Amino acid sequence: MKQKKKTGEHQVILRDRKSNFVEIFRTTPPRTVCPNFFVLAHADGCAFAPRCSYCYLKSSFRHVRGQHVFTNADRMLRQVRAWIKRDRLESYILNTGNLSDSLTFEKFRPLMNDLVDLFRREAEAKGRKHTLLIVTKGGLKECRVFLKAKSCANVVISFSVNDPDAAKQHEAGAAPVKERLRTANLLKKKGWRIRMRIDPMMIGFDYTWIARQVRKLKPERITLGTLRAESGLERFVKKGLFDELEPTKEPRAMARYPRAVRLALYRKAIHDIGRKTCPFGLCEETRDVWLELGLDIEAKSCNCGS
Repeated sequence: MKQKKKTGEHQVILRDRKSNFVEIFRTTPPRTVCPNFFVLAHADGCAFAPRCSYCYLKSSFRHVRGQHVFTNADRMLRQVRAWIKRDRLESYILNTGNLSDSLTFEKFRPLMNDLVDLFRREAEAKGRKHTLLIVTKGGLKECRVFLKAKSCANVVISFSVNDPDAAKQHEAGAAPVKERLRTANLLKKKGWRIRMRIDPMMIGFDYTWIARQVRKLKPERITLGTLRAESGLERFVKKGLFDELEPTKEPRAMARYPRAVRLALYRKAIHDIGRKTCPFGLCEETRDVWLELGLDIEAKSCNCGS
């Protein structure tokens, strides 16, 4: 049975999911270095209001009314438990943030505490390498379940951050950048595994400060990305946001800044952070750019990699 609730500008629909919760994700655009990974489809959409101006979910779910949150959690957890028992997988990452911010629907359907307990019992305690990936632009409120709980070696919490001025303009519904950083620091001190994403970097903003803050945090992995757009997304975003992107005629490829612009943004961020801080990766970036920056395309040390 469906239930409907309202949060900010969004209608949230609580319902059971009929299809599988755990699926492999293999939609890498041509020429892009990106690891395959498993997705936990616990919700479709995002409850941050307003949504980030560049959000790809605007086009991904353009035909779907409302934000769908799946409530048959017992079935979901059974499928996750079965996945943890599987061997010879092409990825041991289960990403909860591909179709939604991982944490924005916790107030409607608490899930993360049960998921972490499951990975603590079935993965960490049994020496399995299966890992739960949390991806969020949340802060103290969204991460309170982790702040109260004991850390788990098989759970990674990944924060997406941006230049504070860029965030004020384009990520107004998410937690303030300084709060995201503070939350990441608190969780790291409690023993949680932390990854950081500076993504999407945009021209016209200075990423020096945020790069230095990420360097101080010393996460286990850093992923950089620049503004990009899937085909059709421009119809759903603020006019002018994608004007500097180069269109592409390749099927499933993304519009991007010119190559020289992307390289300049990446080089400056890597320099400010320092290559020795931790492994670097690029998000949904082309092979030639990885190689030009001297990054390991085989290791794929980006956010969603094992």
